[in-house]
Amino acid sequence: MKILSIIGASTFGNTTEVMRYFKLQLEKCGGYEFEDLYLQDHKIDFCTGCHNCIMLGEEKCPHYLTVKEIEDKMLQADGVILATPGYMFSVSGIMKNFLDHVAYNCHRPKYFGKKIFLISSCTKWQEDGVFIPMKTWAQGAGFDLCGSMYIDMMPFPYSESELEKRRNKVNEAAFSFDKILKTKTEIKPEFSRIMIFHAFRTMSAMFPKVMQADYRYFSDKKAYDKNSKWYIPAKIPFFKNFMAGIIEKKMKSSIMSMVDQEKSEKADGVFRNKL
Repeated sequence: MKILSIIGASTFGNTTEVMRYFKLQLEKCGGYEFEDLYLQDHKIDFCTGCHNCIMLGEEKCPHYLTVKEIEDKMLQADGVILATPGYMFSVSGIMKNFLDHVAYNCHRPKYFGKKIFLISSCTKWQEDGVFIPMKTWAQGAGFDLCGSMYIDMMPFPYSESELEKRRNKVNEAAFSFDKILKTKTEIKPEFSRIMIFHAFRTMSAMFPKVMQADYRYFSDKKAYDKNSKWYIPAKIPFFKNFMAGIIEKKMKSSIMSMVDQEKSEKADGVFRNKL
């Protein structure tokens, strides 16, 4: 199995040390080929907020070729690890910039069947803020989120007993990830992910001239068919699908009450309201 680690940190910091030990434990399980991808080696300019990737297609991003190189590697991998230090109660700036560039996947997910694990060198107080951006993207992009782990690595010498606590935590996380990687799992999306499908399907159908890329995506997925329940075949309980359908209709009605229909029909591509 091929494991791709995408690291939003320096090659000599705490995150790299945690990653080194995590991979060492995975290696003991056998059957893995690793590739480390440090985002600092892939010069992606800051996201400009043009929304081209979402509305027109990811190929319209001014930084498309560099981002696509990384996405191609994720598509070829069996498992992906996102690793970042905790900076100001969030991910590192370079990781955030990467997530901004691939955020369109939350509209048009493609990583179904891929498994992902999240790692951070941060404190307990930073944990939620660091993992929310990565979890939100990973689940929205179609990944099977297999877990997350933070390790606090303070800038002073730990005692051997403290180091052993951290080694044990990494060992447990690595062996858990190994077990999930080697187990075939059935796709069972949570209700929130079912709702996202319904939401973007509805909006793209309502505004095909604005959400052009989404409209093409959902058309290719045959998502506008009456019996379509999700992006791909998956186990969708009747009640969850029924409730999502009700909410979808209410959402459509709510949006329509806010829309200038004449402007909507004339819109072409990215649209910005003027106050």
